[in-house]
Amino acid sequence: MKKSRYFSDLIKNYIDEVDDLVTDSEGKSVLQKRLNEKRREIDAILPMIGFSPEMVSVIFYGAFDFKSPATMQRVVLSEPGHADFLAWAELESELAVSDWARPLIDSSLKVQGGDAFLVATAALEFLRNKDSVPMPEPEAGKDADAEDEAGDEDGSDDLNEAGADWLAEQGFDPLGH
Repeated sequence: MKKSRYFSDLIKNYIDEVDDLVTDSEGKSVLQKRLNEKRREIDAILPMIGFSPEMVSVIFYGAFDFKSPATMQRVVLSEPGHADFLAWAELESELAVSDWARPLIDSSLKVQGGDAFLVATAALEFLRNKDSVPMPEPEAGKDADAEDEAGDEDGSDDLNEAGADWLAEQGFDPLGH
């Protein structure tokens, strides 16, 4: 599914966060217990929405059903702060929200950035449910040249090199070499 760079990056972190909550060190399923703990701590974790929204978004795991996939696709193609990013009041009518999530929504709307956070959270849940098919890994060597060319076009190779140089200047061994 196509998505903005913001959601492409964020969904990976969100899935990782959910995966971290699924089982304990003994392999026992503890997802619901951990979600309930996080939900009780909402006031303490809401300040994290500005720098780690995926860690807070998980409290809404399973909270939404989506009436309009087209609207959700529009959301995942946008980014917070852009004119085409829906407000929560616009999006909420396109969702069926679980009753248990209503107090969490109310708390979220009371903090700065809460509106955009809720829209992003609904988009993450949509992606988790609808975009669960992993992308196939490219065959070894087949697309390497195309990836190298693409990296050169957007400057990412230069950025990676600059980052490695900066790390070396700071005394770190860049990229584990």
